[in-house]
Amino acid sequence: MFKVTNEPTFTHDVTARVPVDGGFEDQRFKATFRVIDTEEADTFTLTTVEGQRGFLRRVVVTLSDLADAEGKPIEFNAAVFDAVLKLPWACAALARAYFLGVSGAKAGN
Repeated sequence: MFKVTNEPTFTHDVTARVPVDGGFEDQRFKATFRVIDTEEADTFTLTTVEGQRGFLRRVVVTLSDLADAEGKPIEFNAAVFDAVLKLPWACAALARAYFLGVSGAKAGN
């Protein structure tokens, strides 16, 4: 049965490719996303940093499995979200996870 809801959400694993000396390290966390309709999604200019951050502020409900620089767990809050949004690899990973989640397509398709 297909369920129609007013404000659907979903939680997916997010993998960020974090630059490290000599390459990249995959770091994983979870994000709960709010699904927005395509008309609203079209109002964001995803080719600008401001547009990307605005989009992510709209669709991200919460993040979990986060840690500070020493690896100690931290709770999601507005300040933590602001810090995450300053990391280009985190923004790219969140956008990728959202669009994969709503489209169901694997990357590269």
